[in-house]
Amino acid sequence: MMKKFLSGVLVTALVLGTVSFAAPEKEAEAVTVPKATYTFNMNGKNSKVVAVGRDGDDASLTSGGKIKLPTAAQAKKIKASLKYVKGHNGKALSLDRTKSYGAQLKGVNLGAKDMTISFWIQVPSGMGSYNSMFFMTNKTLNDKTQNWLSITKGGADWANTGAPTIWSHSFVNGKEEGFPWYNKNGVNKKGEAVWEAGDAVGDKKWHHIVLAIKATGKDNSCEYGEKGKDGYYKGYHGYTYVDGKAWGNGAISKRALSTSNLFFLGINAWDTPMKALYDDVMLWKGKALTAKQVKALYNKQK
Repeated sequence: MMKKFLSGVLVTALVLGTVSFAAPEKEAEAVTVPKATYTFNMNGKNSKVVAVGRDGDDASLTSGGKIKLPTAAQAKKIKASLKYVKGHNGKALSLDRTKSYGAQLKGVNLGAKDMTISFWIQVPSGMGSYNSMFFMTNKTLNDKTQNWLSITKGGADWANTGAPTIWSHSFVNGKEEGFPWYNKNGVNKKGEAVWEAGDAVGDKKWHHIVLAIKATGKDNSCEYGEKGKDGYYKGYHGYTYVDGKAWGNGAISKRALSTSNLFFLGINAWDTPMKALYDDVMLWKGKALTAKQVKALYNKQK
């Protein structure tokens, strides 16, 4: 499980992580939300949304700390299938976790540049540590190629964490390059940026989650940790929004973005899968939505 990756040095870096409040680019008054590259409305069975499971999961529904990419073949082996129930808008994908399974979004390629991930989610029984709402990873994931990004809930022993936490990881030639994460950003009475704890999905209601990643142009980089010290990393800049409002922003591992990534809902490669409902999953390739566009999208879908 993911706790094994944490160290005292890493925890220190989490507390000292640099928080940037640079706003996305300004826009004209008329806000146009560009058409998503991929849209999954979850109104019923879709050949591009398939059940996936992990070979070798134990009774706790985890991989026992071993890295196991979810596959459709394993879902078939354990007789896991996707279900659709009443959702936020029409029907929704229901992942009930009665078996160790999640869903994969097939045929998706977001590239390695700017991108936006948007979905509605309801978590009826709350999230556990490291449950992954959204997971993208290179298809060759193993101990030495751990390049991935997870929209998750941080560990119970992490300082100032919650959900959605944006956690990413990258390896170069078997050596860890960057392991940044961020949750909720705030400002203290002195106007200084601070880390805050925050759980946006614990009330069991429907919520709109957006992650916009800037890899090019203005405000495309963000620092994590303290320069010159262990754990420091300069990555791309991620902006998280919840229900149309800014939630947090921080560093994203550059190698987590790839033209060969696989994309999953409710499951990663090692932890307990999510029990959750998903609706209106939308993905933009080459476009990091601005704050105004995210708000417009939320207002349109709420």
